[in-house]
Amino acid sequence: MHNLNFNDGKYSFVSAKEPAWHKLGTVLDHVFTAKEAIEYGGLDFTVEKQRLLTERWLDVPDYFATVREDNNEVLGMVGDDYTIVQNRDVFSFFDQIVGSGKAIYETAGCLGNGWVIFVTAKLPKQIVIGSDSPIDNYLVLCSSHDGSMAITAFFTPVRVVCQNTLNASFSNNTNRVYIKHTQNVKERFVEAALVMGIHSEYLDKLEVAFRLIYDKKVSDQDMKSIVTRAFLNKEEIKTLALTGNVELSTRKSNMVDGVVRIITWLKRLTASVVLVTGYITLLLVTCRM
Repeated sequence: MHNLNFNDGKYSFVSAKEPAWHKLGTVLDHVFTAKEAIEYGGLDFTVEKQRLLTERWLDVPDYFATVREDNNEVLGMVGDDYTIVQNRDVFSFFDQIVGSGKAIYETAGCLGNGWVIFVTAKLPKQIVIGSDSPIDNYLVLCSSHDGSMAITAFFTPVRVVCQNTLNASFSNNTNRVYIKHTQNVKERFVEAALVMGIHSEYLDKLEVAFRLIYDKKVSDQDMKSIVTRAFLNKEEIKTLALTGNVELSTRKSNMVDGVVRIITWLKRLTASVVLVTGYITLLLVTCRM
């Protein structure tokens, strides 16, 4: 489910050149600016805090509703110390991270009734391993207006176009910077921009490491040893460490042989141990289910 906001007769999403899988929103034929992202991505709205009242018109102390000012849509409930960060300010922070002309805006939009916004930029740096297709790198920035999420920036190979892809890029991602919606939020913008700036150097080192792995050849015997260890329990691993050998049950032996046969076939398609490792993981998980 894409969960894109639908407002004023159109979906709140914009993409540069390449349409998303859901075929919704606006596709521009050129790389767009922050101003265009806000306009075509349905992000040209502001949010304000309003007092909360009970049905008997009693004031609710220390809590407020966040409300879209363009359509009076209630987005969420926040505390007294919650500081609203308008969409235009989020894009300003984004520009601080990547620098002028150093990133290409790819997608932007908002989810639900506008409670979460996101923007994705494609970075010029790609990871290239052997003759395989290069891996694109994206910088994603997302924020909420309902108090459920801090302003969050992170790097990912996933091009965010909807709720599902945002979840996919966020899952198991640890290289994030969080900025809470507090009074010093703009000061934290500066600190976060400096932290995110080290990522280019990290990508260079990552590419070198991947190339070293790519060039590493694994014999059939070594591969069988690796797969065998993946199926051992704690006691069998201890026995292997002490004696250098372990006797497998018929069931485990058949599973190991089956996985090795498939990996051997896959190695004929690609010599990249990086890709083969991905297949191994998938096979092991499947076998254990």
